[in-house]
Amino acid sequence: MPEVRAAIYARISRDSTGESLGVERQGQDCRALAARLGWNVSAVFVDNDVSAHSGRRRPQYEAMLGAVETGQIDGILVYHPDRLHRRAAELERFVDFVEKYGVEIQTVSQGAVDLTTSSGRMVARMLGAASQHEVDRARERMIRAKKQMVETGKYRGGPRPYGFEGNGIVVRDDEAAVIRYATTAVIADRTLAAIARDLNSKGKRTSSGKEWTYSRLKEVLVRPRNAGLSARGTPQRRATRDSGRREFEVLGRAVWPAIVEESDWRTAVSKLTDPSRLRQNGNDARWLGSGLYKCGKCGSSMRTAPYGDSSKPKQERKHLYRCTSAAHLTISTDKTDEFVRAVVVELLDDSDIAARMEPGNQGLARYRKRREALRIDTRRHFDDYKAGYLSGPEYNEVKRDVESEMAQVDAQISRALSSSTTSAVLAAQNPAAAFLAAPIDTQKAIVRVLMTIEIKPVSKRGARWSSERVACMPIIPVGESQ
Repeated sequence: MPEVRAAIYARISRDSTGESLGVERQGQDCRALAARLGWNVSAVFVDNDVSAHSGRRRPQYEAMLGAVETGQIDGILVYHPDRLHRRAAELERFVDFVEKYGVEIQTVSQGAVDLTTSSGRMVARMLGAASQHEVDRARERMIRAKKQMVETGKYRGGPRPYGFEGNGIVVRDDEAAVIRYATTAVIADRTLAAIARDLNSKGKRTSSGKEWTYSRLKEVLVRPRNAGLSARGTPQRRATRDSGRREFEVLGRAVWPAIVEESDWRTAVSKLTDPSRLRQNGNDARWLGSGLYKCGKCGSSMRTAPYGDSSKPKQERKHLYRCTSAAHLTISTDKTDEFVRAVVVELLDDSDIAARMEPGNQGLARYRKRREALRIDTRRHFDDYKAGYLSGPEYNEVKRDVESEMAQVDAQISRALSSSTTSAVLAAQNPAAAFLAAPIDTQKAIVRVLMTIEIKPVSKRGARWSSERVACMPIIPVGESQ
């Protein structure tokens, strides 16, 4: 009887310890089987932590087939047929392969697998169908369990979420403080790039020990779990109705505590998912008035736009502030920003400016409470519309009113929370000098708290720049208390 040159194939779908103990045991059992059969084990192929059902490429499985094709292997030893295949398509491919090369197959648990006969192929297909059924049922149970966890607000497992311990329930105080700081800074219109730089300079790192980047910080800040919420999906950048993106839905309170107020989280998410934040401002602020100055004709925000020599790179070209609604109003960036900074410096020279800029916890709590009431009103109006108590036009009208007031409340919350972003400047020995030395996004936060700025139309076409076109209107007039 000719010697059979055998290959052992071992595979395990998941190796949670990384010690390869499962495939090692399979190898030991296959060697014992080879000794009983009188086969000579000449090669061992191991795919560790690779599922046969996933359809992912199994390098060692493919190498084993290659050894058979080149005549190095006459027989294959496996612990169970499902170590070879769990997908019907792969099994049929293997049947054709065995018929072509005449390789023998022996298993520890099922004995010989003869794929050269119709009855042998039938048995193999039945075993494959049973394995497929087992996998499908396990997947259904897993999906149902995760869905139930979402609906009941329980932790679903996975990598340790930043701000929480490994169980996903207990808050990790030092990381929670970072989430609160970054959320407040976003609401105060600081950029993610600037916030990430601040955190990295202070030695703060992600849960995996990496430095913060724009995308990593955004991914953490938009999580519903920060507000103690259980949700389906994740807030993404605002999309069009036809984009096909899966809807984001908050299901209710979760079992873990909130790190930030829900109203603050929603305000931050609204800013971070606004397409204009990236399209207009990029990851870092460059201009004091972009998104801050308002058009004196229509009230829309002003944004920067390059002009002049188009052959130069965009960052080297001259810029104007332009109304985002229509190109009917423009003004110089440099001269306007210089004038606004001078006005801010004059205000910061006021000895009691810090007291007048401090919003007070009572006022902030009032804004948050009002925002939550408006959110509940929105839900109630929608339920009335679905029940037929409100017509479509009536629902749209009340919805517009609520959304308008909510935008005003969000602006109040934003101004109130800006105090934490601006506190370092206000606490400085010379607040005016600290303001001029601060990053652009910090300067924007201070300006936003102090005043609103409206750009007036030119008196006549071709008129030179004039400070009379820049109306700086203090939110808290000098000499008055909040």
